[in-house]
Amino acid sequence: MFEQGSIWLLMFLYSLKGWVLSVGMLNCGELPPVIALTEELLATAKQTEAAQLGSNVSVQGQFDGSSQLKVESSELSKTHEEFSVGTKVQAVWSEDGEWYDATIEALTPNGYYVCYDGWGNREEVDPANVRPIQEGVVDALLEAEREAEATRQAIKRKIAQAAVTDFQARSIPSKLRIDPNDDEDVKASKRKKIHAFKSKVRLEQLENVQNKRQNAWQQFQTTKGKAKTIGFFSGRKRESIFKSPDDPRGKVGVTGSGKGLTEFQKREKHLHLKGATVDVDE
Repeated sequence: MFEQGSIWLLMFLYSLKGWVLSVGMLNCGELPPVIALTEELLATAKQTEAAQLGSNVSVQGQFDGSSQLKVESSELSKTHEEFSVGTKVQAVWSEDGEWYDATIEALTPNGYYVCYDGWGNREEVDPANVRPIQEGVVDALLEAEREAEATRQAIKRKIAQAAVTDFQARSIPSKLRIDPNDDEDVKASKRKKIHAFKSKVRLEQLENVQNKRQNAWQQFQTTKGKAKTIGFFSGRKRESIFKSPDDPRGKVGVTGSGKGLTEFQKREKHLHLKGATVDVDE
């Protein structure tokens, strides 16, 4: 604004100088000092304004840089405000997209650097793929596998216990027991027979256990399909389509052969009236 006023003043002085020279009212030597002073003031004003403009630009640049750093630091802190280093969390593994227990080892600009517990794998994950460990919530599939394994082990233990209980261990016969008065040949012969007897007993016990397991499996196979299901003929006896038909005129392999056509009854319309029922043919 000061610069614009100075320019107008300088133009006015030049115009005044030309008018005075044309009219001859003043001496020409009186106007040049005034014009020189105005030009000097105008140059000083330009330098001052340029210096102020440069300082404003530098201050604005410094402000923008500091504000950008503050914004980035605030965003980073906001991203990592939920979990810190060493926190036990659940993270998504990039290979299969499933959730696994992990530990946060470091904070990164893009998220977290985690180590998967029990596996040892490490990778960087996004904040959206990290969540706190949900206490009391167990993977249904893992729980089902554990229950199935526990059931299998329980069945094995029961079968083994039943086999051991049912098997009656036989003791060594009295005639095979070594007598101190026996000579060396008799003692050696008895030792061989005792060894053979123990081997036979051990094989019988193993065979008994195997038979128990086989019987338990066969019983499971025969009983698992006996549960009745509503809407299905679960108790119906299955017949082969290649069996001989009951009708001598029937053909083997043709379902329903020899039974004749299905007979349908004539449909009638029933009109329900007070005190009587009227049947009307269609």
